[in-house]
Amino acid sequence: MSRMTIQKGNPYSATITITNSNGTPYDLTGKTVLFTVKKMNDTTVDITDATALIKTTATNVAPFTSGVTTLTILEASTNIPVGEYKADIRIYSGLGVKLNSETFTVSVIDIVTRRIA
Repeated sequence: MSRMTIQKGNPYSATITITNSNGTPYDLTGKTVLFTVKKMNDTTVDITDATALIKTTATNVAPFTSGVTTLTILEASTNIPVGEYKADIRIYSGLGVKLNSETFTVSVIDIVTRRIA
């Protein structure tokens, strides 16, 4: 994934397939998929990701051996300033980090229509 676009103040959902380096599905059995968005210049090292603007846990889809997970971000979490941010996905289990994605860009864009009726 190289870029994700999210509308400010709107919910966001995406189905993501995580693969091994050879292109086969990554087995998500017993694993947690974490998604984090931070400011581009954030270099804070903190195991709680306290400076993250968006952080959520994805929901893995059965069969877990398919590598498919669903990322759901609530509208309150996307209500951050319009701009470009950095993000990644981390696969974690009780035995430690299993995999990190490459860092990619998240664009938060403004909505156009604001009326309610």
